[in-house]
Amino acid sequence: MNTVTVRWFDGYLEEFRATEVRFGCDLLFLRLEDGKNRHIPLRMVRWFGMTQESHQREGGAE
Repeated sequence: MNTVTVRWFDGYLEEFRATEVRFGCDLLFLRLEDGKNRHIPLRMVRWFGMTQESHQREGGAE
């Protein structure tokens, strides 16, 4: 499980618990722990951070 923190341009801070995180130049995609998807346009976001980098895996390097 990865905790993703999003700071919106209006100053609001929101946290999501996601099983999958993908991002590109325009969109942040999250698959939430309840199985739902969340698509966040990055033009609305000041910054975002993750507790685990996308290439890390539990249990060490493979």
